[in-house]
Amino acid sequence: MVLLLWCALFVAASVQAQKMPVNNALRPLDALGMPYAKLMPYLEPCKSECRQHEKEAKIGHRVTFEFPPYAYTVEGGKVVEVMITAASFDDFVAEGKEKWGPPTSLFYQVVANPDGPDSKNGEAHWELPGGVVVDARQTPMPGKVVDVTKLQLGGKTVMFTQKEPATEGALVFITNPSAQRLEKPKPRPLL
Repeated sequence: MVLLLWCALFVAASVQAQKMPVNNALRPLDALGMPYAKLMPYLEPCKSECRQHEKEAKIGHRVTFEFPPYAYTVEGGKVVEVMITAASFDDFVAEGKEKWGPPTSLFYQVVANPDGPDSKNGEAHWELPGGVVVDARQTPMPGKVVDVTKLQLGGKTVMFTQKEPATEGALVFITNPSAQRLEKPKPRPLL
């Protein structure tokens, strides 16, 4: 009886371990250079929406799979770029300094705006071992939708959308140009 219970628990645990949770996003540096076949299990949540992308990725075309805050770009059967949407540029730079050390370059450009406050655009660049390049660019991020309410105004229905305030986020691109240059291009038929 105990042996039977133990076997049942072991089988249940192994089945649970094989099934990935929906929110199990792949870490960007782990995904870079990964073959498309290994990336596929992480794409499970978008199976129905990503069918056309999957077909194109299997034949080697450049395709981007979006799983906010990440986007994985596959080309030639491998992940060639990972994009991260960060909520705060300054927080990402601080986190990057902790993980990878100070950026190779970091600068801010102030852009005058005659209609309001000046905007400050930052860029950070890291060159990691193995040829991996991390580029972060500060960009305004729209606020997330908090609520949508239907209002009756003068006999007409109007949709009112409430959003969180916009932030100065970042788009972060992680690539490995040296690995892409080392690969020999496959001959393509001319016709």
